[in-house]
Amino acid sequence: MEYLDVYLHERKIGVLTSDNGHLSFQYDTEYIHSQGAEPLSFSLPVTSEPYSEQAILPFFSNLLPDEKVRTRIAEILRISPENIFGLLREIGEDCAGAIALFAPGRKPTEQTKPIYKPISEDEADDVLTHLAERPLNIGAENFRISGAGAQDKLVASVFKGKVYLPLNGTPSTHIIKPGIERFPESVFNEFFCMKLAKVCELKCADCDILTVKGIPYYVVERYDREEKNGIWQRLHQEDFCQLLGVDPKIKYESEGGPGIIQCFSLLRKLELSAADTLAFLDQIIFCFLIGNGDAHAKNFSVLYRNSKPELAPAYDLLSTSVYPNLAAKLAMKIDTEYHFRWITHGKFVRMGEKAGLSKKIIEHELQNVLKKIAKAMPILLERLSSKQHADVYSKICSGIEIRTRQLNS
Repeated sequence: MEYLDVYLHERKIGVLTSDNGHLSFQYDTEYIHSQGAEPLSFSLPVTSEPYSEQAILPFFSNLLPDEKVRTRIAEILRISPENIFGLLREIGEDCAGAIALFAPGRKPTEQTKPIYKPISEDEADDVLTHLAERPLNIGAENFRISGAGAQDKLVASVFKGKVYLPLNGTPSTHIIKPGIERFPESVFNEFFCMKLAKVCELKCADCDILTVKGIPYYVVERYDREEKNGIWQRLHQEDFCQLLGVDPKIKYESEGGPGIIQCFSLLRKLELSAADTLAFLDQIIFCFLIGNGDAHAKNFSVLYRNSKPELAPAYDLLSTSVYPNLAAKLAMKIDTEYHFRWITHGKFVRMGEKAGLSKKIIEHELQNVLKKIAKAMPILLERLSSKQHADVYSKICSGIEIRTRQLNS
């Protein structure tokens, strides 16, 4: 049998076991009886009984990149892409939230002694321009970081425009994304959508454009990290697929993944505040307006502060509708409809009522987001265009105007 020590907030809480490829997880006895023992996941309460592979696979699999990136990583590491244990052994020392997995004999770096290795612009250029061949910078010594999602990215740290590699389980602080070749100006697309969300007063992660050797990269600060007294610390988080125990392979509702009604039900089970419920609704409305067809359950998360859950800031906001090679469909339907062009005010109201919200609340939030986006959009367009011209800015705005008319008609 093989083992991985599972850490939460730099504290060992249990062991992930692989017995001829069959996984199980068990909490440590000492941890179980400690005061305020926090569960690894909402779907995995603290108990003395071991959890079976069926119970734990959705949580641990969701810590890894999506299938295509995962396959390339597995090829480099010469292990099977289905070998969740093997992948986490190699890249699980800094995962989403406050989770870290270490092979026996290894343990997290002390928080007071973080290791951030600075790299030169030439080195950063080499890493960032070869992410397709070396996803997540696989192979770098003592750099064992995982990042969920389907896009190539570098999970690292950026301070004053310089890239650093966190080593030996040191918390990463930023995600750096290169442009996607088949989606022109994707860097500026996500940057514009995130900045628009911010000025519309949606809670969202801070972002910027990082230029390395003349190439622009989208860089976003991790919302599951926070700085205290000069030391970066992890905040525990779970995406909605983890919370619901859903395999990331079926993250889209049309494939059997979670829908919006199920997500609202989850917020009630977690006893999130009314403010968080409205914030989630606002994120759904905003994603529709910008034409984000990739707002699936994995792109919504919950943060834990002092073991209390709250809705995580918005992230991964991208207008997919500006690319004609992508289907103009939502990842989670509004009422009964996936297609952007057929979404109406009435469908939002019916969706909200099915989720347990009143018509008055739905209409108020619709008008609130519409009003904010109408005011902020032209100002942001002018400000960003004056700094860095990108054709995608006006394309996003044109799409927003079309969908605004749909909701107002």
